[in-house]
Amino acid sequence: MLQANELVDNMDHSKRSLVFVESNTSGTGRLFVRAAAQCGYLPVLLAKDPSKYSYVHQDSIDYVSCDTSSMQELQKIAEKLMLNGGIAGIFSSSEYFIETAAALSRIYGLPGNDPAALKTCRNKWLQRTRLQAAGFLTPKFRLITFIHEVDELLQAIELPVVLKPPVGTGSVGVKLCVTKEEVIEHATQLLQRTVNERNMPVLPAVLAEEYLQGPEFSVETFGDQVVGITKKHLSHEPFFVETGHDFPADLGPEASGSINETVLKALRCLGLLWGPAHTELRWTVNGPAIIEINPRLGGGFIPELVRLATGADMIRETVKLAAGNIAGVDHARKEFASIRFLVPLRNGIIRGIKGINEALQIEGMVDIQIYKKMGEQITLQNDFRDRIGHVISHSSSRHLATRAAEAALSTIDIETSQMAANF
Repeated sequence: MLQANELVDNMDHSKRSLVFVESNTSGTGRLFVRAAAQCGYLPVLLAKDPSKYSYVHQDSIDYVSCDTSSMQELQKIAEKLMLNGGIAGIFSSSEYFIETAAALSRIYGLPGNDPAALKTCRNKWLQRTRLQAAGFLTPKFRLITFIHEVDELLQAIELPVVLKPPVGTGSVGVKLCVTKEEVIEHATQLLQRTVNERNMPVLPAVLAEEYLQGPEFSVETFGDQVVGITKKHLSHEPFFVETGHDFPADLGPEASGSINETVLKALRCLGLLWGPAHTELRWTVNGPAIIEINPRLGGGFIPELVRLATGADMIRETVKLAAGNIAGVDHARKEFASIRFLVPLRNGIIRGIKGINEALQIEGMVDIQIYKKMGEQITLQNDFRDRIGHVISHSSSRHLATRAAEAALSTIDIETSQMAANF
């Protein structure tokens, strides 16, 4: 196996590198490296386990295997790249490494977000505390680190309550608890976690928050510009798996204006006006209540919906910004796009997926992808990992876009069988 220095030496040094620290395991990770190449840069992925990202092999992406939790090791590789063609920018499409990428960028005087602002934002408790102090409407919340604090928690926040890890993404560990017994059970599970779904160490803490009634949306922004509002479709409670998105959301001017104004003020409050952000909120009887702000592009292929509906390529513009170029998001058209995710109903082994060809014939369908292979085992986690594929539609008609996505989803059938028990 080649060492890091040898891997760097074997790269094409006629182009400056656009360095990615880890990546999304699905969604926009692959689109980012493609955009970097299209912009004339050499995409280089730094990853602890590059084989985790299937597109690395499929697209012949240059990579360096390294300990991405070690800033010292990342610096050594960055300095080697600086001597071999140079670095245009450093970025990460992964929620878990945006802070690392920003800190590395700052060391070398490259563009990026403020690492301190990212640290505050990524910790949902710190973020919520900052926003509440500034007067924003947020759910009531408490941080607990010991199970005996549940009684005090339930005195402050009425049931039902939402429990989640203070740091995380993709609805991992998020659950609505309607009884004290459920709160104790789920809080115990979260407090016993020592690593997250990426095997990264986590602090034993639980963020408990008030359950807010109302439809859920996300606001996609770029700098101080609102790109649009996305309508979210969620799984049945007690979990909050995102099963689909519609862009742009069907909202009147008063509601959308209130949401946009609130989000931009919140981003200013947190010092997050560099590059993309994805703000999740609920529309309540008291107006927009911020659930959380994510200082990155929306997941679940939301940037692709934005591109189809408006012509604005947020991924490409983010690459340009990270490389120190002028970037901005223009709305060339006003159309509509929807995505629905394929989620199996039960655990098992994938034995067949029927109806894809028929779904592709539906008017408005533009993309169908399956993330799993035949024979793979499915174990439902009640988070983003349950999604095994998607359908995307696009139309000049809002109704046609949503109807096409729903029709395609109902046309595709996932066949699974139980794994035989070992005796």
